[in-house]
Amino acid sequence: MLPAPIPSNEDERIASLRKMLLLSTPDEEVFDRVVRMTKRVFNVPIVLVSLIDENRQWFKSCMGLPVRETGRDVSFCGHAIAGEGLFVIPDARQDIRFADNPLVLDAPYVIFYAGRPLKNSDGHNVGTLCIIDHMPRVLSDEERHCLNDLGSWVEQVFLTRELSESQQMMFAELCEVKRASLLDPLLNIWHRGAIMDLLKREMARAGRSHIPLALMMVDVDYFKQVNDQFGHPVGDQLLIEFVRLIKFCLRSYDHLGRYGGDEFIIVLPDIQHEHAVEKANAILLAIQNTPLLINQQTITMSASIGVATMPAETSCSACDLIQRADDALLQAKKLGRGRVEIAQAVNH
Repeated sequence: MLPAPIPSNEDERIASLRKMLLLSTPDEEVFDRVVRMTKRVFNVPIVLVSLIDENRQWFKSCMGLPVRETGRDVSFCGHAIAGEGLFVIPDARQDIRFADNPLVLDAPYVIFYAGRPLKNSDGHNVGTLCIIDHMPRVLSDEERHCLNDLGSWVEQVFLTRELSESQQMMFAELCEVKRASLLDPLLNIWHRGAIMDLLKREMARAGRSHIPLALMMVDVDYFKQVNDQFGHPVGDQLLIEFVRLIKFCLRSYDHLGRYGGDEFIIVLPDIQHEHAVEKANAILLAIQNTPLLINQQTITMSASIGVATMPAETSCSACDLIQRADDALLQAKKLGRGRVEIAQAVNH
């Protein structure tokens, strides 16, 4: 196995990558959408948006792998960023650089690889959009053009990615290791402590800027029955799909976190009451209209949602807002589940 060459501007490249505040952050629908499209176009089992850090490659978006990072020393993407243009390996078993690579000899069995280097606004190759197959493959000219176009899409996302002020502050304050510790390991969204911190930050900003804010409590209906009937691995797959559908409905600067086993919090900055209610109903509709297909079993998903809003020029504590949203959630459950309920308005 031959290691990838280190770019001559490596120190500047790493600094530029870390300045982007992408490493060890939650999944974002804007990246996941490109990865889903790429997977459909090329019909491959694995697609990644991979970022090449100092000693690791970390996957900002990932389909087909159970891990979020590997060592840089075994990465194909490390080779890809060292050059310009597509980096294509038709059959890694026949390539002296990769034939004895553990990623080739063992799971995930990388045989075919094609990576499109991704540049950031500083002009550095910070990662790749890559496709991987378990069998040899040759890309046609048309497929090469298509992968290039999809890579350009990711680069455009780099330029237009919109973070809330609270996200920027949190990401900047914490190193990658600390940020990673705030993520739910199964769902790659904020865990309870992190989403509570973001809620408090957003409420403080709303108070300073006199802007509205909304909070949703979302519960997976009948989750225990799914676990009991189909087993915990199926329950995990349901949660992954449930979260994917929620993220699809959110803005890039909204916040999603896991509050409990099957309960989630969504913080929506700068949103009017009626738009928050519309958003909650859109989430519910997306979940109810998307059955989960696992092992030839069809599982109908459902959710109960409680919505609490804090209009501009009003204030309350984070605990009060959560309590109001939770009360609305309980009301949704009492009324039969699979519905959205709205908390009473703040009066002060």
